[in-house]
Amino acid sequence: MRRTFILTHRWLAIVTSIFLLLTALSGASLVFEGAIDRALNQRLWHVEPAGQILPIDSIVSRVEATISGAKVGSINLSPERDQAWTVGAGKVTAFVNPYTGAINGTRTAAESQATLARKLHVFHVEFFSGKAGRTFVGMLSGVALFLVITGMILWWPDKLMRVNRSASWKRINFDLHHVFGICASLILIVITASGLVVHFDGLANAIKSLDSKPVPAPPAQVSASSATMRPSFDSIARVARTALPDANIMFISLGAGKNPASVAMRFPEDHTPAGRSRVFVDRNTYALLATSSTRAAEIGTRIDNLKRSLHTGDVFGRVTSALWLIATLVLAEQVLSGVLMWWNSRRARSRANAR
Repeated sequence: MRRTFILTHRWLAIVTSIFLLLTALSGASLVFEGAIDRALNQRLWHVEPAGQILPIDSIVSRVEATISGAKVGSINLSPERDQAWTVGAGKVTAFVNPYTGAINGTRTAAESQATLARKLHVFHVEFFSGKAGRTFVGMLSGVALFLVITGMILWWPDKLMRVNRSASWKRINFDLHHVFGICASLILIVITASGLVVHFDGLANAIKSLDSKPVPAPPAQVSASSATMRPSFDSIARVARTALPDANIMFISLGAGKNPASVAMRFPEDHTPAGRSRVFVDRNTYALLATSSTRAAEIGTRIDNLKRSLHTGDVFGRVTSALWLIATLVLAEQVLSGVLMWWNSRRARSRANAR
């Protein structure tokens, strides 16, 4: 059995090594996804905090007055005081100073997709190959999970936890492969297992089936739309804050057609970028239509809500983000040291055969 594990572990790792390496390195970079875009585009993102934030409707009015033909349908409220808010204004996204209403600049959808941070994200998720690439990366997560588990099984008999620094570089590489691998194994199991749930809806649905009843579908818009008056973002925000007073508003969308206004909200314990709680509001009468709170969710939905945080390391904030970053770099090291171990053993067998 051990021999079977060794051969399967070795050859599966060799065959997928380049893809595992690229996925690990791109995943490590995505710990800084937002920071990368903000650093490369400070002109758009940076604002100087000054006084009180303007009413949301005032910001929306200034955007529509400044950008020709713009009709604002959504707004993203940054949680950081020195970051611009982003406003969906028709074909462009406007970066707005929430203290002054000044527009730092705009981006089209194509320009957003062309940013380095977005390219890294798409590459990590699907290797620039659409649905097929996404399925492949999901399968790669399964391979990585199998390699971590079999690596723990192979490590267990000897329980190697020491690096012999006086030995040859080949032995040091061997020791590092085992020590680093076992130290990062539990985090890598979390990363790879959550990656499977993120990529395959069947697994996510199985987790959500732990709820006693299915999560209700989002409600439909009730009242007829008014052709003469744009809905008030501030009024929608007030309804949302009343519905979930302990949560912060992250994003407001006016909706369209049968879809009501929706507000993405985040409780302090929720470390996902946009939060997982939602408030749905009639965009004309401002009546509360439905509320979906992470604090009131059943066990299946709670676990499913954690899948992204568990995969990226956001689950407990900066501490786990740092640990997840180290673990993904260890995964890259495991690939490289594993290939070296295979190459060294191959050369040794060749010399033995020659003799």
